[in-house]
Amino acid sequence: MSQISGKSVTIQVQQADLDFLSTNGYFSVMRKQDYDRAAAEVANLSQMNDALQSERMQEGIAQATLEKDERKTHSILFHLEGRDEKAAEIARVESEKGLVAKEQSDITEKDSKIKELIQKKSTIDRMVPYDGEYLSLTGLGVLTLNDLNVRNYRVSDSDFSDFIEERIETLGELHSIAERGSFQVSNLKTRVPEADYSQLWNVSIGLAKLQADQNQLNQKFLLALGVLHHFDSTLDNKMMAAEIITSLSANPSQSSPDNLDLQNLSKTLKTLDHELRHHAKVPKQLSTGVAALVMFGKRYDGTYPTDSFLEFSRMTHSYESAAILSVMNDPSNQLPSKFQSFRSMFGLWGYQTSEDTELASAFLSISDLQPDDVRWKLSIIVTALKNYLEYPLVAAAILTSIPTLEANETLDLMEKAYSQLWSFAIGLERSELVSLSVRMIHGIKNELVEKLDPTAKILKTPVQFTHTPSNIFFGYYAPLIIVHSIYYSTFSGIGGFHPAHVHGVGGSGGGFGG
Repeated sequence: MSQISGKSVTIQVQQADLDFLSTNGYFSVMRKQDYDRAAAEVANLSQMNDALQSERMQEGIAQATLEKDERKTHSILFHLEGRDEKAAEIARVESEKGLVAKEQSDITEKDSKIKELIQKKSTIDRMVPYDGEYLSLTGLGVLTLNDLNVRNYRVSDSDFSDFIEERIETLGELHSIAERGSFQVSNLKTRVPEADYSQLWNVSIGLAKLQADQNQLNQKFLLALGVLHHFDSTLDNKMMAAEIITSLSANPSQSSPDNLDLQNLSKTLKTLDHELRHHAKVPKQLSTGVAALVMFGKRYDGTYPTDSFLEFSRMTHSYESAAILSVMNDPSNQLPSKFQSFRSMFGLWGYQTSEDTELASAFLSISDLQPDDVRWKLSIIVTALKNYLEYPLVAAAILTSIPTLEANETLDLMEKAYSQLWSFAIGLERSELVSLSVRMIHGIKNELVEKLDPTAKILKTPVQFTHTPSNIFFGYYAPLIIVHSIYYSTFSGIGGFHPAHVHGVGGSGGGFGG
């Protein structure tokens, strides 16, 4: 049994556990004599750094003198001097060059040594004594401990190796989605030049989440988008519709080698688009996207939920919310009252009725949660997302609708998605990366796993979230929270202030907590 002494506690740890953690790279162990030697090396770090700065100043002066003398050897007066004077001047300049080069080399060597000592100091500063040796967490150990702190109440009775296996699987799944998304962006950017970078990433994340050959999905999407070229909706809505068509055609039960599935789906979409425009008065700018959502809700008897859409469109002026609600099978007819309950909850919270409150209510309504179930969780997530999104309500509702994760687990999972995404989506604003991270984890189905934890496969999102302001006030229709970094504010047809584009708080992507 060993003792690890912290600032205020002493923990008894089995030696076998310490050996396991050290062998697997979670702990760094240093013998006492090595620790004492390292401590002695870094003791004079401040003086060494001061000396280096002084040496750099002297080198700068020498460099300036050398440049001045070199200019003399190229002047007209220099060429008027005698041979011996010129030779002596050139020799002096060459000697100065050698001294400056030596000084620069010495500075580089000392700078490298200081950086090495800084790293060593960082290591020993984190170390605590145990059994005559010193111990510290490695980078991997810190990350793992953070995850364990979030998940401890779920995994406290599990083997540590099982927890590690689940953690690696989750990170691997998120990394795969980001990597496949990057592949899709690379293939689409030359084929869809009218789309900007964030639009491409939005649709690419959706394609990347589909469990099918990515090359085939890419071709199907381009074919679908080509078929929709003559539709009157905006590019954002056409891309959304093309993605939904692609996801439906990727289903083995509907897929066909000659792309008849795409043709049939496109014909169905055209019929639904016409019906919704003429009977439900959906504006042409967004009718293609709304029709695609309704098409996704095809019933077992082969019909489409246009009747449900008409019913919900009488409850809300948000066509997107009506479409989201209409795809749900609701034989007990509880969805309308549930939707009203969430709208009332947001009203009590002080929100004006707007596109945001309608969409947030719709997403929460199609979850397994009731208003009493989400109040605390939603408030925590809204507060957290305010650091990154100016208007976080809809994104927070999407995250809250993941039923089997607590608020801190949900945010932790989104942070993991962000950390996997940002190195691929270089150039996107932090707000865009956060929004894409929401899309990456939207649709996770924890109830499919044997144990209740956030490590299940992330499935394709059944409903692509969209956000379309009223053309009465603003003639631009855009996806929900994943578009440009520019912010366009407007009033929707139902009143209220809401975002048409991503609007972030603070700088560009790099670190989630930055």
